[in-house]
Amino acid sequence: MADDSAKSDKYEVQLSQAVEYLRGNVKWSLLAFGAIGTTLLAGSQLSSLGKFAVHEPRLWAAVMFAILALGAASYAVRSAQAVAYTGHVEYAQLDESDLAYVNSNKPILEGFDSVAALRQTYEACIAKRYHDLLTPGTEPLVLESNEKWYAYLDSMHDKILAYVRYNRIRRQADRSRSQLTAASIAAAIGLVGFAWAANPENATTTVVVSAPISEARIELTDAGRKVLTPLLGETCTKLPRISVIVLSVAASGADVVTLRSGDCASGRFTLTEPLGKFVASSP
Repeated sequence: MADDSAKSDKYEVQLSQAVEYLRGNVKWSLLAFGAIGTTLLAGSQLSSLGKFAVHEPRLWAAVMFAILALGAASYAVRSAQAVAYTGHVEYAQLDESDLAYVNSNKPILEGFDSVAALRQTYEACIAKRYHDLLTPGTEPLVLESNEKWYAYLDSMHDKILAYVRYNRIRRQADRSRSQLTAASIAAAIGLVGFAWAANPENATTTVVVSAPISEARIELTDAGRKVLTPLLGETCTKLPRISVIVLSVAASGADVVTLRSGDCASGRFTLTEPLGKFVASSP
């Protein structure tokens, strides 16, 4: 019995270590995918989402990528939890795959032909043990022998359940490994896409001409007159040509300042094609 106890402790320790190894890997996966939500939350605080209009395509692209990343993280967490919750098993819950696993590993059965044969022997031992205990005059040696046989069969019962538990966790861990790989790829795409959509490149003004300040004359369009009347005055915008000082010329337009005169107020604005154009200095 001492040998049987040592053997039992040995396989129980080995199986427990194997189970903890499988579940330990899953715990790290849970921590990694839990960081996805934190990353999205922090990224949203540093993004330009609040500046987007409702109809802005980038806003909806960021939302879809965020949903993809969070959905992948949720899927991964559920897959990892399946490993954590797998394991509890009773004899009545053994399915065909459990029985096939044990029956194909004969050393686990220690000489029994199958799990069914072990179970039948175990039940017969329980019945005999109960009968002998209730039978007056049963020899103590018989009772002791029955008790030892029962203890051995009971340890075999627990051993098989321990192996089945390990095998179930191992199979679920194998399934979760491929699921976590797919979820990792989807989460990475979601995070990169969210970062791209939520942080558009800042539009920079490219200066085409950077020259010393010079004087010029401009001719306003009808739209230009309407827009600049509050700034320059109605008398000024009705003039055929307006004198200005050109500060710089860029792709977006020319930065100009009107000269204060009796007709025009001093004002600075960007001259674009819809507002007007430069004309020759001569009247």
